[in-house]
Amino acid sequence: MNLSPQYFLAALLLLVGTAHAHPVSFKGGYGVMPAYTPDRQELELNYSLTQSSAIALTAINIDYEHHTLQFALPQFNYKLFRRNEVDSQTNLYASVGLGGSRYQGDTDLAGLAAFQADYETRRIYTLLAGEHLQTEGIGLNRVRYRFGVAPYLTDFESVHTWLIAQVEYTPELGEEVTITPILRLFYQNYLLEVGVSLKGELFAAGIFHF
Repeated sequence: MNLSPQYFLAALLLLVGTAHAHPVSFKGGYGVMPAYTPDRQELELNYSLTQSSAIALTAINIDYEHHTLQFALPQFNYKLFRRNEVDSQTNLYASVGLGGSRYQGDTDLAGLAAFQADYETRRIYTLLAGEHLQTEGIGLNRVRYRFGVAPYLTDFESVHTWLIAQVEYTPELGEEVTITPILRLFYQNYLLEVGVSLKGELFAAGIFHF
């Protein structure tokens, strides 16, 4: 699946639902998670079997050594831990996937292993996530850390705003460390993130559950 910028933006405009930044939502819920940078485009579609587990299909395109490396991965997401407090929430998720890849005309088996830990209050948001993609002769790692603040508090019917700093480490790719300031907007059924890295690269993502 070739995820062009036009396809990504069309997906953002067409999708509606209750937005949460989690790979597992409520039982019977559907999730759509597109993300775009010039070097990586991805789209995850998932369905939550229970409040703790979801099945997914993930398509990823990565610019690797001046060629496009493509992944198509059936995936399983599982919520390992959640703690709800009066003014905060803590989550820990794990994901595994097994499917295929295509690179320079060759097709091979491919796998994915990932984790995500996040903590959020009405004022502060932080996340640590790691991912490993493996196919024949190629292993790619990615680690992301985020810290965000809400400049104001409001109710559900108003626009929620987060100012986020993201640090991404991708040791096998040309630009090992990327720092991106991100603006997150959440209004009722829509969650949209837009940013530009310190190297001038566009970042855009949407997260929708319905």
